[in-house]
Amino acid sequence: MRLSQTDFSRHWLAQFSEAERPAASQLADALMLVSHDALYRGLRRLLDELATHRDEGAQELPLALFAERAVEARDIEDQDYGHVRKVLPFFPGTDEGRATGAGMPPIVVNPDDQEVGSEGAIANFITGYERLRRGRVLSHPGPDAMRTRRVSHIVIVTDFIGSGKRVWEMLEAFWRVATIRSWHSYGFVRFVVVAYSGTEDGLEHIRSHRSRPNVRVVHACPTVFTAFAGAERDAIETLCRTHPHKSRDPFGFGGAGALIAFSHGIPNNAPPILHRNRKGWVPLFFNRSALGADQHFPAANADALADRAREVLQIRAAKRFLSNPARRQWVETMLVLTALKDGSRTAVSVSARTRLPLTTVEQVLRFTRIADWTSARNTLTVLGRRELRRLQSRRARTIVLPTEDIPYYYPSQLRAR
Repeated sequence: MRLSQTDFSRHWLAQFSEAERPAASQLADALMLVSHDALYRGLRRLLDELATHRDEGAQELPLALFAERAVEARDIEDQDYGHVRKVLPFFPGTDEGRATGAGMPPIVVNPDDQEVGSEGAIANFITGYERLRRGRVLSHPGPDAMRTRRVSHIVIVTDFIGSGKRVWEMLEAFWRVATIRSWHSYGFVRFVVVAYSGTEDGLEHIRSHRSRPNVRVVHACPTVFTAFAGAERDAIETLCRTHPHKSRDPFGFGGAGALIAFSHGIPNNAPPILHRNRKGWVPLFFNRSALGADQHFPAANADALADRAREVLQIRAAKRFLSNPARRQWVETMLVLTALKDGSRTAVSVSARTRLPLTTVEQVLRFTRIADWTSARNTLTVLGRRELRRLQSRRARTIVLPTEDIPYYYPSQLRAR
């Protein structure tokens, strides 16, 4: 059942006029709902891959994991740039000389405070992961532990990257520590950001940091600007600007327009129409809490993918298709090609539109380039458009994709067209 068809959204939808209600329903149904299990499984997989695929010699060294958090900063007047925000060192007093000390403890979960709900949930996850990978992972270590254990990577872990501002400032805070900057310059330590999801703009902002972090996400985040097109997008944007009572930031913090909600809450990068209780407005997620919607979160990614396949590809028996590996590959390829046809041009934007994991999208794009279905710029070739039409007309058939070791061969390319 779609979110707009549940009791959870009934009072929220009742506030809209008859003309607005279809667009409001589309907005609610476009939300990516991420359960605790899906969040933790995704983060664990990314960390396992990072630990396994490190350079030779770093395999036995531990990872230093830190939950994303706000860092201290000071507003100063700069002679050249005027009023600027200066981020302070992550470990106080370490901007010069040798950094020492035990560091700072992780954030404690407080279910009554949504502002630390995300950070607390991630800190809990890191604690559990440290116990699981004892000796291979350090949770929020200070300079002393990092030096003694010779950590190979400083890893910032978060559920979601919206504007990227907080993670960027956290990277900057680590960079302000003279000792860590020295370790990085000698190649002793590297920076990694691991997130379940993120917007394309937010991910690019983080990658621009001078520490050159490796940024890894499970899913790209759908937004108001990527999930809809044409008249539908215009209607959704108008709705967000109108309710609740013409908000100053109609698409959320940083103008992200993020359409994602986790079991522990919805980020402030989401449109206020979904979570702000201003002047009597009844939000879908009161105080950004998602507890009331938790029962409607998909139990697994296969459920969300099946919904997407039914919606985009009109495959009624989507779950049955997805239970078969070959047919699942066919569905995933169809979704990627359809997203490219609709204007997506990057793996991140395709992931956001299709709800496929980013690694899956990247793999499909590699295969379709070998098959000459897509170009280097991620546009459909003439052959790709023909294959998409053929696949759409034969939904019951599976496709055979090439590998880099096995040259591409497919009989349909040899037929007269």
